[in-house]
Amino acid sequence: MDFTINFDAINLLTVFAATVAANVLGGIWYAPFFLGRPWRAALKMGPASAEMSNSVGTFVSGFVLHLIAASMLAALLGPSAGGVVGVQLGSLIGFAFVFTAMGATNLFEHRPIRLILINSGYHVVSLALMGFIIGAWG
Repeated sequence: MDFTINFDAINLLTVFAATVAANVLGGIWYAPFFLGRPWRAALKMGPASAEMSNSVGTFVSGFVLHLIAASMLAALLGPSAGGVVGVQLGSLIGFAFVFTAMGATNLFEHRPIRLILINSGYHVVSLALMGFIIGAWG
């Protein structure tokens, strides 16, 4: 099996840009004008302002977790992958690992299918976006 992780080839600026893009996408994805309302309804949550008591800590932690994911994606892609390969690998990881893991967990928790699709869909799209940015600019 030929499998290489190249940590030396990680472009930190590109990883940071991909992380910012994933977080901006999350802001749009979960905004009331896009999927925020159905997401909150599936979770049976009240108004957005009533639920986020530690929003700074939540957003910082989320940023760090996306930074870790983008770093590993960059290590897997290497320095000369290209945008298309980046989208392919990001999508593959998103579908094969994130969607399936979140789907199985949420099914056992008896969560609505809508919630599984909204949350998992975000991660698949964000990994594809990060993969594109890292592959194209890597």
